[in-house]
Amino acid sequence: MFNDNNIIVDAVGHAYDFTPGNRVESCPLAVYDGVAAYTHAEVHAVAESLKPGYQLSYAEYVAPWPADEVADVFFAESDVDAFAYHGVRLPPVSRNGISPFDLGVELKRAHPDRVFLYAPVDALGGAGELEEMERMASEAKIDGFKFYPSNGLVDPNLHQAVTISFSDLDSVGPYLEKARELGVRHIAVHKAIPIGPGPLAPNRPDDIGVAATAFPDLTFEVVHSGWAFLEDCALQMVTHPNIYANLECVANFLVRRPTRFAHVLGTLRHYAGDDRLLFGTGAMACHPAPVVAALAAFEMPQELVDGEGYRPVDDDVKAKILGGNYLRLHGIDPAAMAQRLKDDPVVRRDLDADGLPLTPWRLHRERSAVLAA
Repeated sequence: MFNDNNIIVDAVGHAYDFTPGNRVESCPLAVYDGVAAYTHAEVHAVAESLKPGYQLSYAEYVAPWPADEVADVFFAESDVDAFAYHGVRLPPVSRNGISPFDLGVELKRAHPDRVFLYAPVDALGGAGELEEMERMASEAKIDGFKFYPSNGLVDPNLHQAVTISFSDLDSVGPYLEKARELGVRHIAVHKAIPIGPGPLAPNRPDDIGVAATAFPDLTFEVVHSGWAFLEDCALQMVTHPNIYANLECVANFLVRRPTRFAHVLGTLRHYAGDDRLLFGTGAMACHPAPVVAALAAFEMPQELVDGEGYRPVDDDVKAKILGGNYLRLHGIDPAAMAQRLKDDPVVRRDLDADGLPLTPWRLHRERSAVLAA
């Protein structure tokens, strides 16, 4: 987009599985369907482009997402060169994971230089979860581990989600030690977007600072930084150089709410600089192409430069956010990666002058129609 070596990396992608067979029998159907309904209504419907073809119906959204459909959206229908697949477990809710790890393995094997793989960890899973971390690491090259403050379990007596805090090192420390033992140095933690009923405290990011201090050789991505608790996310990065702001879904504000994104970006840059901001869309929550195009065209509004003191955004800053920071985080030279990507060529299909697909979600829609017939 800016030059041949500016690799665009989407820091979070998922392959959702909301099919009925993936529901754990003990999980109420309303709870299971509620996960899909929430992400469709509160992320996709409010952040997806309003241009024709982008908005997915609920039926299309919850239809299965095989690995090749995910790759098609990223590589054939957008300018994304690589993405990080994040597995999502939620054992009390889904059998194979809402974003199954095995689909991530399949994608990693098909596109080893285009897919980073973050394996899901249930931090409430006990000693058995440490063995699961070892098993996943034996199946594929793991680039990171993904954690959630909750695993989907709700305490019926307290009427709130069962949660874990990254400030509780007695509980979370063994998982971080295991990651270190396995040679996996990158930890991503879902924050800011609610993960269940009850107090909002588990969604706040400030507990990450304790773990980041205790494990200075690990890096911690606060996923959804700025969706809520913006200044908490920013201020924590001032004193913890190993904390990164992962902008999954937050970057999507660019498409429909660019002023809100401008405040997020301006605040994070003010406190944390430019080098720890990671572009991410959370696709398949939203199509990545409009978000990439919007960031490429983004300019900090002059009234916010004058009134808030936010700094202008030039092409060098965009290149860092769109992929340069992510590659540096993982110790990858952009020029060397660009050369490797030539061995895994992709065809950008039916793109308009702005790099947007003429028929977004094409493969998924075709298959969804067949399944519905």
